[in-house]
Amino acid sequence: MRSNFRGRTSEVEAGKGVKKKAVGILVVLGLLTMTMGASAQVPAALVRGAFSDGNGSWNAESFGWFYYDLDEGTGGERLTIEAEGRVVKEGHLVYSSEVWNDEFDFGEWGFYEAVAFLGKRYLAGYPESKLTDAVSALEEGELREILIDFYGIQTATTDDPLLLADGYRLEVAGASSDGRKVNLICKKNGIEVDRAVVRLGDTYVYEVGDDDLPVILAHVSAAMQGVEKAIVDFDGVFQVRDLPTLKLEEGDLIELMEVATLSERRIVLENSKDLVLRRDNTISLVGNLMLRVRNTPHLIYYPQGAITDYGVQEIRGPVYGESSQVPISTAAGEFVGYAQARWNDENFAGFYFDDDKKIGSETFIIHRTDGRNIKTIRSDGKRLVDGAEYICFVHEVDFEFDPWGRYQVLCFLGDVWFAGYGSASNLDVDDISMLEKEQIGRVLIDTDQKDKAVAGERYLLGEGYTLEIRDVVKEDVEEDKIFIELRKNGQLLDSAVIKPNSTYIYERDVGDVEDLPIIALHVESIFSDGDQQFAIIDGLFQVSDSQYLSIEPGDELAKMVVLVMNPNLGIYMVNTKNIELKRDSDVDILPGMKIAVADDDVLRYYIYKNEYVVPLPELVDLFVPEEPVPSAGLANFSILIRAGDIKSVTAETLDPKSRRVILGDLTGTGVGAKDQWLYSWQWNATVSALSDDGTVLPESDVQGGVLQINNSTDPVSVMVNFDDSGWISLIQDAAGEIYYVSPTEYEKLGASASYGEMVSDEELRKRYVKVEPGESEIRFFAVVDGRAALTGTSHKLWFSPQGLEPHLVRVGAPPGRYEVRLRVENVMDALQVTGLYFEVAGTDTGEAGNEITNVTANLPSQERQNETHEGRRSSPSSGALAALLALGFAASFAGGRRR
Repeated sequence: MRSNFRGRTSEVEAGKGVKKKAVGILVVLGLLTMTMGASAQVPAALVRGAFSDGNGSWNAESFGWFYYDLDEGTGGERLTIEAEGRVVKEGHLVYSSEVWNDEFDFGEWGFYEAVAFLGKRYLAGYPESKLTDAVSALEEGELREILIDFYGIQTATTDDPLLLADGYRLEVAGASSDGRKVNLICKKNGIEVDRAVVRLGDTYVYEVGDDDLPVILAHVSAAMQGVEKAIVDFDGVFQVRDLPTLKLEEGDLIELMEVATLSERRIVLENSKDLVLRRDNTISLVGNLMLRVRNTPHLIYYPQGAITDYGVQEIRGPVYGESSQVPISTAAGEFVGYAQARWNDENFAGFYFDDDKKIGSETFIIHRTDGRNIKTIRSDGKRLVDGAEYICFVHEVDFEFDPWGRYQVLCFLGDVWFAGYGSASNLDVDDISMLEKEQIGRVLIDTDQKDKAVAGERYLLGEGYTLEIRDVVKEDVEEDKIFIELRKNGQLLDSAVIKPNSTYIYERDVGDVEDLPIIALHVESIFSDGDQQFAIIDGLFQVSDSQYLSIEPGDELAKMVVLVMNPNLGIYMVNTKNIELKRDSDVDILPGMKIAVADDDVLRYYIYKNEYVVPLPELVDLFVPEEPVPSAGLANFSILIRAGDIKSVTAETLDPKSRRVILGDLTGTGVGAKDQWLYSWQWNATVSALSDDGTVLPESDVQGGVLQINNSTDPVSVMVNFDDSGWISLIQDAAGEIYYVSPTEYEKLGASASYGEMVSDEELRKRYVKVEPGESEIRFFAVVDGRAALTGTSHKLWFSPQGLEPHLVRVGAPPGRYEVRLRVENVMDALQVTGLYFEVAGTDTGEAGNEITNVTANLPSQERQNETHEGRRSSPSSGALAALLALGFAASFAGGRRR
């Protein structure tokens, strides 16, 4: 088995080992006119098994979703189905998995017992050995994930422990002076669970449970006690989960399956009720294993498994070897002999297959190997008997908008490409083949969904193209027409007049293909009543003008060479050089696809490609306070999420009126790796409130609001900046117009005049201070249930020695039921969690509302005076305003600001 222990971390993979980089559909080759990027992320990789039209049987070698160790040639899973017509009777769909002996990577330990279950390998138990008595975890129904199986030197010291998985570590407490014994301490999450003295050349064993099941093995190969610390080398490490990953019992119902047999040697599941194999249907059997029934008059179905583990995953086809024999036939179905290996769209999910459109025709055949070599192609006059060949065919597929008929595509190297318009197309275009010009292209849009294009608005297409209805033309009383303009990146390309129930077509040169129709748009109807003008579009098709691939005979694509390109048939490739299948190698056989060769004397291999799987975010666990949190006390929260490629994590706290109190960005605070992340945070159970009446605002240095200078001016939307002490530092609108600026903020503007000079100059002051104390009012926005809403209170603006009022104060959160809402977004989607409630209790010093009310009693006398006489406050003269501003300017340097 290949090494999968990557240094002294807990990052461990089981099986053959994943590739470390996402591989694109096409690699960069000099003969390609474009470079395809890394393959896009998918939430799950789907793996197909071979098709069946009656009874079916699939095992670990033939079905790429089942677990298979290529190096050892092991994997015990099998699925058998006995169908009567379209019905599978109860107990006639059987999933089974046999236990096998798997060799430890550290060979001196011998073997352990492994079992695969639903595509993954688990520990089944241990045979009797010098390490342990015979013990079966499977017999107890326990399946434990194998975390580490490693052979190689790992060093630990007194200061630097051996890090294992699941929070375990082995610490070196010391070594004997002669280095013959070491004192080891085993800890989990920092807590000691075991300690032992181990002799040099022996194995440390940590066991759990009543059956003393070993879950950690570590072989000591060398040790030394230095002056300052002890050093220990481990050359073998094996670890499984200390708790069962799965627990099974006979009779258990798991979705549609029942555990029929459970012993120390095998697991058997059977369907617990009759299954009907209806056309165009997917039946979820158990876990990520399902049956897919094709939409065909006669029964055709196949197993399908989903890989949902995060990261770059290997999608493989069936396993073949030097003694394999696969029947092959011509395209017409005539049997011509046997080959050693054959992968096609029916048994290899790396080749393109669309069940709905019924397209997929890629086939790759290895006719024979000579030792470990695939010889160059050789024919016996009727068929190839040596070499490898790849073939894909042109398909006619329906436009989504049915009246347009069909267009041509080519399934090539695991993707679908546009090939042209043939005789089956009903578009008013000539037959045109990109393949004839040694090119294939990309379909960007193919839809029959109805949509509205409104006059005067841009209707967006792909690659920067836009369509705009400039006018509705009425040439007669019965029919409206539209005048449209087509642009790309703002540049006018075409204009046309279109009638209802007609198709607009735009042509342009794409590479060497002249006048290729790249846009077809069908207008169903046009509406105009003077107020509204729009068109209903019910058909849209677009081909890329830049994403195309130039291929010609003689091009080398990985190990294969293009031999034939026929616009009516497809592309045919062969090997023109010997291909060596070296032991323990990965051979680039086709762009984006490799052949994996076993590390074994016996030749075994399979084809595979990589897919980058990023599952949707999932909440695994959470902690929200169960006991009431005192107002102004600390509330602790934590969430454990399963998500890779995270873009953002936020936690929003809402008060009992569903108003946002605080929105915290947790994105950069996670602790974890890969797709397991823990986020923890605290809230001090306080809120930001305005000093005049206690209005609660969201926690932010910038607040939105609507400002009215006086009764004769219109309200204007503004943003209000508060400084670290809670005082207003800047009020400005979206256009950058300033209505107020504090002395400190004014300095940042870099104006030539000082703040004192500015407030003394009436014309200059009007540029920076437009508010009129006692007259100007502002209403702030709150965020209620995720939406901005103006609060019901208008706040008079006035000046105190500290600055512009009101200012923000921090007070204890009012008592009541609060809610936490989480949002976790990764590159695939966003997860939103609501309804996480906790209580805030009052304090002995009074409710938060009283604290807010009493704030003004502690303000300087001038502030209290203005507050007391608010009902008869008037606008001061410009000289008085300048004096107040100057007072605020002086206070800002005298440290006189208060909250």
